[in-house]
Amino acid sequence: MSHLTLRIRWLALPLAGLLLAAVAACTSTPTPSPAPPPTQLPLPEAPIVSAGRIHTCGVQTDGAVACWGDNDYGQSLPPDGPFVSVSAGNDHACGIQSNGAVACWGRNNHGQAIPPAGSFASVSAGGVHTCGVRATGVIDCWGRNDHGQAAPPDDSSFISVSAGNNHTCGVKTTGVIDCWGRNDHGHAPPDDGSLISVSAGWDHTCGVTTDSAVVCWGGNEFGQDSPPASSFASVSTNGGHACGVQTDGTVVCWGNNAIGQATPPVGSFASVSAGGVHTCGVQTDGAVVCWGDSGEGQSTPPLGW
Repeated sequence: MSHLTLRIRWLALPLAGLLLAAVAACTSTPTPSPAPPPTQLPLPEAPIVSAGRIHTCGVQTDGAVACWGDNDYGQSLPPDGPFVSVSAGNDHACGIQSNGAVACWGRNNHGQAIPPAGSFASVSAGGVHTCGVRATGVIDCWGRNDHGQAAPPDDSSFISVSAGNNHTCGVKTTGVIDCWGRNDHGHAPPDDGSLISVSAGWDHTCGVTTDSAVVCWGGNEFGQDSPPASSFASVSTNGGHACGVQTDGTVVCWGNNAIGQATPPVGSFASVSAGGVHTCGVQTDGAVVCWGDSGEGQSTPPLGW
């Protein structure tokens, strides 16, 4: 064998090795990329409070949630957080967790405390039904649907939703209000005009217009459908009364005041929530205060709230 032949064979060996390594690299299973972390919603910048029928729930800025008042169905025993929002209904409550999932607790006789899977931007607990807005703008509802209150329109343009006792209303991106469910008091049809927020109560509904006025429609046996002429930042309705935060930070209420639920304390408020026959609000310093009926402790926040 010539020296030239040996040299060619010697050079071919490393070349063959390189070719085998290249083939192995092309045919080997690629290392999977790490899964993206789950979406984490920001925790609230200020405490949130939501007054239900005879219980109240709140979320602190660290995501901790607490409830107080009636607990016959476990509606005052929330799961561990962290939560970014909470909504108290008749005998149940629901909240958005930091991963966007909805968690509910309390009475579940109509499935109102069994939310669907997936991520939500907001949730509202009503009488015995619940509705939430997904990040896509679609509304999903679950629970009792005997009046169509849990059958939202097939639309993907909603920015918020409010579940009342037997009806539900939502605000579209255009400012138009769409309502569905029971309408024996005229509380489901929206008022003319463009609204920035809506709150569905027992038998009436109120909303804040683009020029900061409050308009209400529906039942008015206690004057809950007759808001004062003022400039408002937000409004909340429930049993037979309604309350709103005015643009100067003070709270004003109207409607049924049999137990003082429509007599707010003085002070500057960031938000307010009307319950059955009680009301709670968050003051601008972060303190939670409640007024009205407290027969089950629903107007007595725990220490630290």
